[in-house]
Amino acid sequence: MGFINNTSYILNAVLTKKGREYLAKSSGNFNITKFALSDDEIDYTLWDGAHPLGTDYYGAVLESTPMIESNVDPEVSMKYKLITLPEGTMALPYIDNVTQVVGGNKLKSTLNDSGWLMTDFTLNPATIGADGAFDGEKYSWLLLNNNVVEIRPGSIPAEGTFDDLPTTGAIYGEESGRLSKKIVSKVATIRAKQMIFDRETSIIVTGQQSGAIYVIRVQVAYRDERMSPA
Repeated sequence: MGFINNTSYILNAVLTKKGREYLAKSSGNFNITKFALSDDEIDYTLWDGAHPLGTDYYGAVLESTPMIESNVDPEVSMKYKLITLPEGTMALPYIDNVTQVVGGNKLKSTLNDSGWLMTDFTLNPATIGADGAFDGEKYSWLLLNNNVVEIRPGSIPAEGTFDDLPTTGAIYGEESGRLSKKIVSKVATIRAKQMIFDRETSIIVTGQQSGAIYVIRVQVAYRDERMSPA
């Protein structure tokens, strides 16, 4: 990452790693149908409403700040998206209805006489506020440590199991060998992975249209039922 000259660039666009993957697989039929804008590199504390030279200079420092080169990694860019809210909206939308998977809601990685039994937990958030402008939006779920839990899009069918959930589609990060993994879905289900001690991680949930962010702490408790029954 570096800085670019404000005077010579009007627009600098690059494909993310996922975009390059789609382009390689598209056989020339890759079409961009949606885009988003963000202000990640803007520090609004530099806006000087008391500048002695008047209104033309309130944003002088912001306008002269060098622009940052486009980043090809979607997990570290565009965290603060620009959004359009209904006229008269007094507060930003926020994510609610998400149960923290900690304390009494810990996932369990249990070893019993029949082998490993790993519990599942479905997360079904809602975006509140803005007169319902973002009802039903999808979320990106960034799991920080894929070695602690597994995450998949959707909820478990009434007569199904975790293994029936999709493992392909809008899933990112697996091909890079990272510990993190990201999916895009309205609902997500997580499963504790096999381990022999307690561990924890976090999931960063971001509204795809609202830009609202919520961080879920996830704790996985190990229990050897052969030694200490639940």
